[in-house]
Amino acid sequence: MMAALAVVALCGSGCASLEKRFGEPLPLERFAEVETGCHYSTVLQRFGPPMRMAALPSGMAFQYEYVRIDERQFGMTLPGAIGKWLKAVFASADAKVETMLFIFDDEGVLLGADPETYTADAGAGFSMTLIFSVGSLTDTGDYEASADSAMTWGLGLTDPLLVSLNREQNLDTGANGLQLSGTPDAVGQHTLESGARQ
Repeated sequence: MMAALAVVALCGSGCASLEKRFGEPLPLERFAEVETGCHYSTVLQRFGPPMRMAALPSGMAFQYEYVRIDERQFGMTLPGAIGKWLKAVFASADAKVETMLFIFDDEGVLLGADPETYTADAGAGFSMTLIFSVGSLTDTGDYEASADSAMTWGLGLTDPLLVSLNREQNLDTGANGLQLSGTPDAVGQHTLESGARQ
């Protein structure tokens, strides 16, 4: 620890904070207003259209999500002439996720619902750059791609035939359930999508 403080004292340092938001914060305080047994139209009236929905064997599911990514960057400039050209940056990021899941039967009656809020480690990265560099050093694509995919579902009409034939595996509009943002492509239901796209 003392060695790290000595390095920071000898070298110039700085920090930056980056924030990305996907969607709007969910009105979790209103979740209790929706009671089991109500019609899905009540959920739509209270919370608007869901981020994702899926057909289930005996009904359907709505999923609402909000993701906020906070990235912190710590920079260091080396002393002397070399410090004018070489910069070192370390970054780490956290993802705050809010989600609400509603399950309905085949008549649109609410069977159950669950809200959840959690913070996940979204990774870290280190970079050595010449002169100056600005940008994200962490890989938050699993959160970002999932959060905006509901806006581009219509592009599925132009997918190759093999992908179109596997449309039921789609995690946004398919018939095989839902998956939270941040789940890596090689895990869970994403593996079905990956297989279809090869």
